[in-house]
Formats: sequence, structure tokens, C-alpha cells
Amino acid sequence: MKSSAQLKILMVGNDPALAYLIGRYAARSGYELASLAGIPQAGEVNALKPAALIFTSVESLEASQTLVAGLTGSDIPVLVCTSIGEEARGRELGADDCLIHPLTYDGFHSALAARPPKK
Repeated sequence: MKSSAQLKILMVGNDPALAYLIGRYAARSGYELASLAGIPQAGEVNALKPAALIFTSVESLEASQTLVAGLTGSDIPVLVCTSIGEEARGRELGADDCLIHPLTYDGFHSALAARPPKK
């Protein structure tokens, strides 16, 4: 079993302010954040075995549908940062959960706790 200090969260999208905030929340929860400006391949993500994959917006999730389809059946939760008005769209696009703006530590922590990484 990995220790929580070894667990990574991958973030897809280009939003430096959000990356900073999620990085702080991740560190507080014992995770390391890796940000990806481009869209990785599903094989790359599966090989890294992150604790979660977080998209910075519904738009970044929508642009990554090939990746999301490639993760079908994996135990990697897909999360998207969104407004409450776009929550349904995020779920339609394959998000397991939504991190609703304004993003709080409690919301972040609850989303991760609801989907603990597989051992």
C-alpha cells in the first residue's frame, strides 16, 4: 500500500490560480499535485495510478473525452471544477464528482474521501 505522501493527484487544464489552490488543498490532505497543461493519454494516466484526476473546467473535461473514455473501468476518479449550473453537464461528460466553485477545502476533501484510492 502506498503511503498518503506518495499519492498523486493529476490536474488537467491551464489555470494557475486554481492549480495553486488545489495544490494547497492536496498538500493539506497528504497528496502531491501534478499539473498537466496538455491532455495526457489514458495509458499514461493509468501507469501513474493517481488518486484522482481533476479537470479545471467543464471545457477541459469536454476536450478530454478520449482520455475519459480510456479510463472507463479504471478505479481513478474523475473530478471536475465547475459551477453549480454546469454540474449536470460535467457528470454527462464523465465526471464522477464535481468540485463546485467557490472551491473549499471541505468540498475538496469530501470529494476525495468519497472515492478513496484502491489499494
